[in-house]
Amino acid sequence: MQDFRAVAYRTERPVLGNDGQPRPRRDHLAKWTLPVRAALIAGDTADTAAPLPPAFRQMAAGHLAELAGLTGLDIAAAPVEAANLLIFLADDPFAAARRHHGLFGHKIADRRRYEALLARMEDSATCFGFVWGGWPSGRSIDFAVAFIRSDRGERTVRGCLVQEVTQVFGLMNDLAPTADSVFSDSGRQVDLTARDRLLIRMLYDDGLKPGMPWAEAEPLARAVLRGIRSDG
Repeated sequence: MQDFRAVAYRTERPVLGNDGQPRPRRDHLAKWTLPVRAALIAGDTADTAAPLPPAFRQMAAGHLAELAGLTGLDIAAAPVEAANLLIFLADDPFAAARRHHGLFGHKIADRRRYEALLARMEDSATCFGFVWGGWPSGRSIDFAVAFIRSDRGERTVRGCLVQEVTQVFGLMNDLAPTADSVFSDSGRQVDLTARDRLLIRMLYDDGLKPGMPWAEAEPLARAVLRGIRSDG
């Protein structure tokens, strides 16, 4: 329950509110309720139809299939123009975020603050993502982008992809480096662990609704956890 609150009600980095000011934590639950249509984009080229290595496509397809099973969402591949989840794989994800901002720029309320946020993250982040609709409005998530660094070894690329894509489904914080979780930046885990799958299943239980504050969600989440455990 502590882990669930940490990843579902806090964010790894400050989020800009409707007033444009950073808010260090969320106070509403965020999750998708819409069908998710995902597009993979080679971020090192301006051509969104540029081919990606088959290994990257297989890696992403496998993870999205696992998320579909855990969340119950309708998740499928789509062309860029029809996608509401954009996954960029690039040697330099920050350059990719600037190069391709036209694909999601209609969601950016303040371009200057977006650029400032990218500049701050360049000092410490390897991969990153953004979501829209889930916070702080209380609506369900309706659009997301994830930027994955692809110039490292396969293990690092996989860990980045699994963590960032899972986080844009609503579990947007990191856990302690010692946690047995892909949400830990220690790099010890690059695939979802049993703990991670449990957190995803809890978030996507039908009883937990987008916009719920923690006080309302906590007893429901405890009941969901008991139910999962009783089912083995």
